[in-house]
Amino acid sequence: MVERLLMAAVLVLFGGAIVGGLLTPITSIDVAIGLVIVLVIRPVAGLLGLLGTDLAWRSRAIIAAFGIRGIGSFYYRSYALNQSSFQELELLIAAERLWALLGFVVLTSIVLHGILASPVMNAFARWETGSSQVES
Repeated sequence: MVERLLMAAVLVLFGGAIVGGLLTPITSIDVAIGLVIVLVIRPVAGLLGLLGTDLAWRSRAIIAAFGIRGIGSFYYRSYALNQSSFQELELLIAAERLWALLGFVVLTSIVLHGILASPVMNAFARWETGSSQVES
């Protein structure tokens, strides 16, 4: 219950950051990089991480495709920025752009989860039901 409340609070703060201009520094190249991260790199990494498991390939594909939303990345990004000294203007701009890219990746992931999770899981449930009926 506490985890869900904290997640809700983080999402509200994330929404506030977006409204406050978090995505302002993002460029079209950043959008392309973010889409590659969400649609290619994360699923491939997920599939590699699931090698050697007993899961069916469809299950692996679904887990890998949905992955995690990346909200924990805010913590890691904050820690990395806190450990660095950004004294030059170029580095400050790079830090803002990295925050924007991270925000875009997380937002894209949340939107895709929201749109696709139910239809994909319903299709998977139908597939599982159909497979068990064939095996019976």
